[in-house]
Amino acid sequence: MSEEINYRQLLQQQLVKIRKLEARLEQAEAARREPIAIVGMGCRLPGGVEGPEDFWELMVRGVDATSDVPPDRWDAEALFGTEPGKIATRRGGFLKDVDRFDARFFGISEREAERMDPQQRLVLEVAWEALERAGHAVERARRERVGVFVGVMNNDYGQRVLEQEGLAGIDPTFMGARANCAISGRLSYLWGFQGPSLVVDTACSSSMVAVHLACQSLRNGECNVALAGGVNLLLSPEVSVYLSSSGALSPDGRCKSFDASADGFGRAEACGVLALERLSDARARGAPILAIIRGSAVGHDGPSSAFTVPSGVAQQGVIRQALQSAGVAPAEVSYLEAHGTGTAMGDPIEAEAMWSVLKEGRKGGESLWMGSVKTNVGYPEAASGVVGMMKVVLAMRHGQLPAHLHLKTPNPRIDWTSMAVKVPGELTAWTPTQGTRIAGVTSYGRTGTVAHVVLAEPPPRVDPERGPERPGHVLVLSARSEEALRAQVERYARFLETSTEPLGDVCFTAAVGRTHFEHRLAVVGRDARQVRERLLEVRGGSKVAPGALAPDVTFVFGGEGPAGGRELYETQPAFREGLEACAAAVKDLLGEPLVGLMYGGGAGRWKDASQERIAVFARQWALSRMWRAWGVRPSAVAGEGVGEWVAAVEAGVLGLEAGLRRAAGEAGPAVDWASAGLPRVMRASDAGVRLDLGRADSAEWTQVLETLGALYVRGVAVDWAAFDAPHSRRRISLPTYPFQRQRYWLTPS
Repeated sequence: MSEEINYRQLLQQQLVKIRKLEARLEQAEAARREPIAIVGMGCRLPGGVEGPEDFWELMVRGVDATSDVPPDRWDAEALFGTEPGKIATRRGGFLKDVDRFDARFFGISEREAERMDPQQRLVLEVAWEALERAGHAVERARRERVGVFVGVMNNDYGQRVLEQEGLAGIDPTFMGARANCAISGRLSYLWGFQGPSLVVDTACSSSMVAVHLACQSLRNGECNVALAGGVNLLLSPEVSVYLSSSGALSPDGRCKSFDASADGFGRAEACGVLALERLSDARARGAPILAIIRGSAVGHDGPSSAFTVPSGVAQQGVIRQALQSAGVAPAEVSYLEAHGTGTAMGDPIEAEAMWSVLKEGRKGGESLWMGSVKTNVGYPEAASGVVGMMKVVLAMRHGQLPAHLHLKTPNPRIDWTSMAVKVPGELTAWTPTQGTRIAGVTSYGRTGTVAHVVLAEPPPRVDPERGPERPGHVLVLSARSEEALRAQVERYARFLETSTEPLGDVCFTAAVGRTHFEHRLAVVGRDARQVRERLLEVRGGSKVAPGALAPDVTFVFGGEGPAGGRELYETQPAFREGLEACAAAVKDLLGEPLVGLMYGGGAGRWKDASQERIAVFARQWALSRMWRAWGVRPSAVAGEGVGEWVAAVEAGVLGLEAGLRRAAGEAGPAVDWASAGLPRVMRASDAGVRLDLGRADSAEWTQVLETLGALYVRGVAVDWAAFDAPHSRRRISLPTYPFQRQRYWLTPS
């Protein structure tokens, strides 16, 4: 007779499987929709903008950063005019010093730096700053899964190289001048990044499409960190001549977006890079979260009325798709950073398209703010999207909307009366109508590619619970050269003069969130004022030779000294564990707890000499455990008296209990170094460092910090994350690297 089928059990088993599958689907969907955190930003913009702080100040002051065409671009006067072959304007938005670059910092030869597209050089610098602001230290040997996504459309410098040198000038360095793909590829190569690395060219929407692709790559697990942005330089007149021929350029070289006088745009230069991480990763790393990308979408105009004419229907579809991917209702969006080209045709199409979507669900009083950064800096083409995103991130951080410039008479082709849309004419408080601040940023390209990103402000920052703080801190700085180190000192001195950030977070970020170079400096202080004073005293005087290897370290143990180290016992887990290991090993010898003898009410009142020797041993052993936990490991040990037994245990000749018991005796057998195959005193190399753990003050915090700083300056590798592990720290925004630029440009033939 066949066995009876247990249908109830089968159903239960299938139900378990279904629930597991549902859980996996939920996890996959959550990963697909996970918000992306913007953790760092870097930029160069017209008006002398060298970073986000400068950018915000420019917008707060309502600056029109356009200017006359610099003479090193082209002869604007000779080319000015409306006839064929001429340019309709003498103005635009231009960067300063695009001929200058810190080739030494990036390890690039003079010949190659001279022929590299300056757009590539800009991206290298600005991407480095974005990573530094994110507190992400770059170490090439780590081969990290960092993705690089750069929007770029022009290559004026490569054209210059060809015109000046001809085919005979083509050599192995030519790719860096001519190939846009070298912009992302060289960055990944120089820093050892092994995530996706690519250049995007969808004309003026390039950088926003790059951001969209970076977010997808992060969510798909192709990379853990992504750099996304765009760059644009105007170094030759050909594109301006073309745009003039099509009537795209405004004669006054300004973007008068949404104004009745809008008659075209003013071209502009810019470079902007965002450092991105999955939100969960950014939180786990303690990264500074500037804003959140909730969703994004990309599409194309399709069959619009002409190849370069935008499609309102297509723009509506992309905005809806971005909102859907973000899980955001249209009425939750309280600000739109418009593409805002400033053309008579483009502005009304964009305004109507965005309002047809964002009006849904709005009730009385729920108006929408709208503006465009192009009224400040001009139209940075391939970098447009990322520049608009950075404006929104800064506005969210400050809770204010910068003024939209050049709006005197609203464009009559836009139905302002039926739209609850307001354009800020001055610096305006940004008060969201529904909960958090959420914004949309639109970007579209001349050949039809449309992109939209939905940004949200980060959740309120929750400061970690601060436990007992150490009585002093060590600030470490480094650079590629003495000149850069002195400049670094000046930057940090200015920062500390006004910063309200906890000094522990400052020192933690400088140590963990920065790459450590050959020229180094370390200062110790109890507060920001004292650290600043000591920075100004030293002014970059400490260094190690360029390319120096970390020296050998010798742990030296002594024969006497006070117990000491109470602060370390209370605050440093490795020190405490080392001491408690000693206490457990000799509890039957002492008759009372070792910690009580060392740090109790009767500390230092030894009943006999053996107790004191055990305490001396335990303190030095605990110190060695602490230094090892911080990444400082000896290549040699030496000792005398009690210290010889500590050295023997450190070298593995004796076990901990055996070493302690011999140290406790009035006289014990000598250490049998020979049987262990070791010399009695293992000597370090001539370039080595002696770390004296037997000194009377070696367990005092100030001396510990001074020693740690001295080791760092000598090139010893320190595990700074382990050093600060007992404390709750945050990565914060600190001064970025002071590039030491020189002129690298084509030499006139």
